[in-house]
Amino acid sequence: MALETGTYIDSLVAVNPAATDALSQADDHLRLIKATLKATFPSVTGAIEATHTAINTKVAEPVSAITSDGTDPSLATGITAAQLKTLIGVVESAITTDGSTPSLSSGITAAEVRTLIGAAEAATTATLSSVYPVGSIYTSVVATNPSTFFGGQWNPYGQGKVMIGVDSTDTDFSTVGNTGGAKTHTLTTDEIPSHTHEFTAFQTTSGSNNRTGGGALSASASGTTVATGGGQAHNNLQPYVVVYMWQRVADSQAIGGGG
Repeated sequence: MALETGTYIDSLVAVNPAATDALSQADDHLRLIKATLKATFPSVTGAIEATHTAINTKVAEPVSAITSDGTDPSLATGITAAQLKTLIGVVESAITTDGSTPSLSSGITAAEVRTLIGAAEAATTATLSSVYPVGSIYTSVVATNPSTFFGGQWNPYGQGKVMIGVDSTDTDFSTVGNTGGAKTHTLTTDEIPSHTHEFTAFQTTSGSNNRTGGGALSASASGTTVATGGGQAHNNLQPYVVVYMWQRVADSQAIGGGG
């Protein structure tokens, strides 16, 4: 039978050599056995005195994640520091320091830290408070109270009215919060533009018109024109579009209030 080939012990065929093999092939089989033994145990340079039981027990032991040469510890092949920290419950610090300057750990963002400690919300609230301080007016076509978006306390403002800018030279508009104007108005006599009404008068006489001497004939008469107009109030509105208006009246929301 032909000689098998292989490098390690598992390549050997137990039934070789066959009884029919020539005696001259025995040397080849011996050489193959020695070659596979040396290839399988390349580091064995002395006698192995442990029993097969001790060896089997040792091989079955878990591989140590941390090894040492007697001086410095090191991680076993395939074991990462992150895996070991997870195993023993070590949590990475989000912020580290070299003793003088703090820095964020790898994979940690400033936004995540702000969110964790509530700084993001506080910063946003502070920004919106500066954009819409107490006294600010907010307009929208949505009925949602702006406290939902900006915090603080907001009350409906200027229902049914338009806003006008302050004019220090006009007493009607010189003070913030002044109100005035009307939706409708009925004109007074003084408000009607100056005008005239034309009419033609006729005088009828009866009897003789003969007279002696010169001179003009004269006569006087009085009357009024026929009344017209309904005396009703007129629409006094400028073109408009309706929106929701709110005024911020406090920095914080009133307890139990939605104002």
